[in-house]
Amino acid sequence: MKLFKTKLVFIIFNLLTTSVALSQEVENGNFQKEAKQYFEMTINKLGIPGFAVVVTQGDKTILAEGYGYADFENQLIANSNTNYYIASATKSFTALLAVIMDDEGVLKLDDPLQKYFPDLKIDSNLDLANIKVRDLLTHTSGLENGPIGWRVAFSGEYDQSTLLELMKYTKPNEAGYGNYEYTNIGYNIYAIILEKITGKSWQNWMQVKIFDPMGMNHTTAFISRAEKENWLLARPYMVIDSVSRMTLEKKDNTMQSAGGLIITPDDMAKWLKIQVGKGKLNGKQIFPENMIIYSQQELVNIPESERLFKPTHYGFGWLHGEYETHKVIHHFGGFAGFSTHVSFMPDKQIGIAVMVNEALAGDKLMHLTATFIYDYLLEKKEWNDYDETINAFAEKLSEGRKMISAGIIKRNDLPWLLTMPFSEYSGTYQSDEYGILTIQESTSGLKVAAGNLQCVSTPFKNEDSIRVELIPGSGQVIEFHKENNKISGLKYDGIYFTKIN
Repeated sequence: MKLFKTKLVFIIFNLLTTSVALSQEVENGNFQKEAKQYFEMTINKLGIPGFAVVVTQGDKTILAEGYGYADFENQLIANSNTNYYIASATKSFTALLAVIMDDEGVLKLDDPLQKYFPDLKIDSNLDLANIKVRDLLTHTSGLENGPIGWRVAFSGEYDQSTLLELMKYTKPNEAGYGNYEYTNIGYNIYAIILEKITGKSWQNWMQVKIFDPMGMNHTTAFISRAEKENWLLARPYMVIDSVSRMTLEKKDNTMQSAGGLIITPDDMAKWLKIQVGKGKLNGKQIFPENMIIYSQQELVNIPESERLFKPTHYGFGWLHGEYETHKVIHHFGGFAGFSTHVSFMPDKQIGIAVMVNEALAGDKLMHLTATFIYDYLLEKKEWNDYDETINAFAEKLSEGRKMISAGIIKRNDLPWLLTMPFSEYSGTYQSDEYGILTIQESTSGLKVAAGNLQCVSTPFKNEDSIRVELIPGSGQVIEFHKENNKISGLKYDGIYFTKIN
């Protein structure tokens, strides 16, 4: 690995990371007191279970706390040791692991994929001799593989040998090799290679190489560990007419390298301090300074975006953008019932994370909160500005919920257009790429399941079709096919499944 060790690079980086003094309001604790007041007010105004906020500056933790409920049904209050699922914000952790493994010579970033898949026969437009491991992590590999992505993130129906077999379904993506196209599959393939050559999963390597050295004692890629040790887990919710627990929750088999960590506010503070401190935590150099600088590089240009911070580049698990003339390095994450914002300003040494365990408000709320905190610390806004912003958001959120509720009522009022009794549609359906999908007759319709995913279908407007939300909030159609007046298969999201019994 060609680490940047020249004096010029260190001088420039040190200039960018010169810390500013904390304001008196932050130092004397007023920020923390007012944050608690306004964040609890936010929960009430938006009608959500809760969320967590982390703020660091330099080597200081300004705030690391959960607000509201982690578990609404059991009335378990969120705190600084509540574990939140961070979805794609996992990528910066996996990418740092990849930099470490490169530095140690375990898995080199400049190795061609052909080295690890010498006998893989895939699309003729893909040359694995040219595609390097680093391309997997910068979203420039030009690869896509829907079956692997589906299984590791959603159904959980796989093992390592299955994933290696599914590599044959790898295809070119639309962007092509060398061009940025954001996806999970590069990180998934990296994990497959790492386990193939070491016999140890990315989850276990993450524990040894990152979590243990940093003392992140309540961060893991194993849900089973959190449950075994009775950690307080933030549960995923969606609030429409009332607070409802999401049907899809992460298990060990869907905690994947592109989105597979749970972390507490306290541990997230450590992660942010490592980033702004160039590998240093609590006065100790945990990772070499040049390694963190290397991992935070701008590596590839990305298409113009109107997203927050208007990112212009992607690196090893980090997006690079700007806010109020200040560079902001960041990554966000979203999954059913969870939204995560992680960002830091190198020149001010400010780090911010917001983790929300509610589906509809999460994405907007995390960004509103993060940008307000940046403004506050940059002395551009006061708390009443945040209050006004949340009030406006609450009104729009209420309107959105009403529309969703009306849509649900409308869908439920549709007649069933199935031409046969429910029992004829029940059975097991199989796709070589995507696995098993089962359908069972129930009192309220047809129950559909695919590994960890399950839902009860609702009617759809086309004959012999049903609507499903195997992924909550993402409605899709199942279209049944007949042969000789019997159900022979179905098409789900464009994928054909053959009925096997």
